[in-house]
Amino acid sequence: MIRTLWIHGGLSRAALAQRLGLTKSSISIIIDELLKNKVICEGPEIDPGPKGGRKATKLFLNSDWLYVVGMEIRCDSVLLLAIDIEGRVLFSRTVKQKFSAKNFSSDILALIKGLKQEETRLNRTLLGVGLGFSGIIDASKQIIEHSVSLDFHAPFDFNGEVASHCDIPIIIENDANCGAWGEVVFRRKHQLKNFLFLLIEFWKYCSSEGDLPQPTIGLGFGFNGKIYRGTYSSAGEFKSLLNDDPDSSAQICWKRGSDVIPLTKDKIALQKYIRELCRNVAFLVNTLDIGNLFIGGDIEEFKSFISTMLNEELRANTLTSASPRCEIQFSALGHQAVAFGAAGLILDRVFMNLEALDDPFGRPKIQPLYFMEE
Repeated sequence: MIRTLWIHGGLSRAALAQRLGLTKSSISIIIDELLKNKVICEGPEIDPGPKGGRKATKLFLNSDWLYVVGMEIRCDSVLLLAIDIEGRVLFSRTVKQKFSAKNFSSDILALIKGLKQEETRLNRTLLGVGLGFSGIIDASKQIIEHSVSLDFHAPFDFNGEVASHCDIPIIIENDANCGAWGEVVFRRKHQLKNFLFLLIEFWKYCSSEGDLPQPTIGLGFGFNGKIYRGTYSSAGEFKSLLNDDPDSSAQICWKRGSDVIPLTKDKIALQKYIRELCRNVAFLVNTLDIGNLFIGGDIEEFKSFISTMLNEELRANTLTSASPRCEIQFSALGHQAVAFGAAGLILDRVFMNLEALDDPFGRPKIQPLYFMEE
């Protein structure tokens, strides 16, 4: 019931009973218990409609009940985003901090301890913390396999080193997959099935001290109701076909001139960068017949021209003369897409587990919002 109300919003007792396949008496017992514990709340009475009858009352999850936090880990900072169970932002802030494999455990545990201390100020319970991480993540085992951006070159047991030391759920996931998951949660009433999430950012990786941040790209795939991670958890890792240097960790070919300036300040270089990316993405969209493309990250830098470039490359890449059918949308979550998705992942995981508490007469069949496993 908790999960059903989270996905579908306010529902009457009769609507809940019908959706869950339970009797009115069973529903009443469960609802009374949840109301008593302030997990859910009642809205105003609604008109029964033209057929008449008793007025119904819609039930809602109590948005003051708890909250979750999503983190986006960067090489020099972390974005913290707290949301309530409806997805409303409670606070957002960026903490300047350099992360490395050596001090990762202690730094993350210190951040989580600080977040726990905010429960009193917010007057609600912290349900869990999700981390969006730039690298290859074995999500089922909660292991960081590799990360160029954060200098992880050997497997790191996140569950053993971090999550097991906390009394709330702590989950780590690839950042682009978090971005994809954020769209699923944000649009949960629309039941997304097949889509591509394109994450473009400009600050995550510096190859040496004092060097300019390198642009980074990540792809999150949603296929047939699943976030696709690939055979070895590396689906969505991107390196340009034009960057043929086997020793280069840069994701895309960016030729600097004699005057070294940030890519975002060089309009010509930025457009070349986005054009090359669009060619690669168009190949994927056309080959996989993807109907929805969401773009998130630092979108303000290229928002004015990337859609035009993508449509041009989609036309150039297709075998037909028809107009591109892929719907291109900018993520409403913008630069917070990764952190929001990491928080949403916690909501989904926990609500799947809480559902067992709803029905003392036998657990109803639960339909996942989306699948994060193979």
